Amino acid sequence: MSHSCHRILLVESDNDIVDQVFELSEQVESFRLQILLAADSDRLSDMLDHFDFSLVIVNVQRLSAGTSLTDLCIRVHPKPVLVLMPDLDASALLAGLRAGASDIFSYRCLEQEAQAFVAAVSRLLSRAAQLEAIPRYRETLERSLEELRSDQLAAQQVQQNLLPPTSQTIGGIRFDYELTPSLVLSGDFVDVAPLDSNLTLFYLADVSGHGASSALVTVLLKNMTSRVQRAHRHNTELTDLSPAAALHLLNRELLDTGLGKHFTIFAGVLDGRTSRLKYAVGGHHPMPVLRQGGDVVFLEGRGMPVGLFDEPFFDEREIELASGFSLTLFSDGVFEVMSGGSLAEREQQLMDLVASGLTQPQRLREHLLGDSDCPDDIAIMTLCRGTANA
Repeated sequence: MSHSCHRILLVESDNDIVDQVFELSEQVESFRLQILLAADSDRLSDMLDHFDFSLVIVNVQRLSAGTSLTDLCIRVHPKPVLVLMPDLDASALLAGLRAGASDIFSYRCLEQEAQAFVAAVSRLLSRAAQLEAIPRYRETLERSLEELRSDQLAAQQVQQNLLPPTSQTIGGIRFDYELTPSLVLSGDFVDVAPLDSNLTLFYLADVSGHGASSALVTVLLKNMTSRVQRAHRHNTELTDLSPAAALHLLNRELLDTGLGKHFTIFAGVLDGRTSRLKYAVGGHHPMPVLRQGGDVVFLEGRGMPVGLFDEPFFDEREIELASGFSLTLFSDGVFEVMSGGSLAEREQQLMDLVASGLTQPQRLREHLLGDSDCPDDIAIMTLCRGTANA
């Protein structure tokens, strides 16, 4: 059926009534109409089998005993049915409405009710037009959703290609991580980048929000990693790497993008030769859990999120690591899946998990998440060397 032409089926055999309906229908504006005629129930059934109609106008006196008004309304539903009757007494009106009629007129009073009849036809055609548009809207929406999903899957592949290997050993230190997105694209991001035989840059970042705009920020983070690697490669005397300086650079670049995004981050540079870790905190919580020498503690430090303030403060600190240690980093998505009341209680749970020796990211995720849905992105990264109890 053409979307520009609305077809009306008129069930009537009286020529005078047919002429009146045709004349009044010509007064309906905004619609190009085609009116087909069915003189009885048999012709009515045949027409409904072969054509789609926007509106059925039926004189109930033309329906045979085997075809009730209720049957007709059910058959053409959800399209409207306008009923013509000889008289509009209360019982007839009630019966027609109960049968499913959208409107009812007396064919004996069409001349007197001309304006009301034209308005009713126009209103019912408008309703039919909306109904007929639904499949097109659904098709357009489904096509758009499919294109969006394809784009997201392509972006997901790009994002995954930016990630480091899930497990690698650099300078005797093992780096593992587990990244669990709540949607197709993740706002959490991790990276591990060896700078030379001794220095390794690593970080865990949690971008605000979800979806494509958050995932775009992870590209900025990866770009920072690559630039630090290139800078260090071209300057072998570059030994005083400053994670805080890198966060200040990222802060300015993120503000310049105008994305309105920010992220929290824990970034560190680990010197395998001296066993020293220099790190900076950009509003990240929870702080990493350090296990060494039989002790389990949260690292100290504070700082502002990256991308919120023109002149942020990033706390930079340096610690010495034992010959055997583990360092476990979490994004704040872990708090969304943890049981327990206060934030302090949940932090204690994280410390207890690490203290128990549960330091593999996959096992930690399984313990925390189980079979539950992931309401927020979850990232877990561990650094491990030797025996943490030594």
